[in-house]
Amino acid sequence: MEWHEQLHQTLKRLMRCIESGGALDEGGMDLGRYLEQIGRLRTECGDQTPPMLLHYLDKRSYAKAIDFLEGRDETVAPNC
Repeated sequence: MEWHEQLHQTLKRLMRCIESGGALDEGGMDLGRYLEQIGRLRTECGDQTPPMLLHYLDKRSYAKAIDFLEGRDETVAPNC
């Protein structure tokens, strides 16, 4: 599995964990572990990563990062 696929899955699981109130999921993961995993994946992204995705990850805009990975975000440059 490539890093962007793993990142996408981790972000979606994080959002489900948040929606459930932060409870442990079926794999024993909690919010803290998901955030650690996302941070690790962010470090592994490398130079081929689109700047907007890096921006969303750095700003912890995880819903926007999911939209970007699923092709629903066409933003070219940060607007903040």
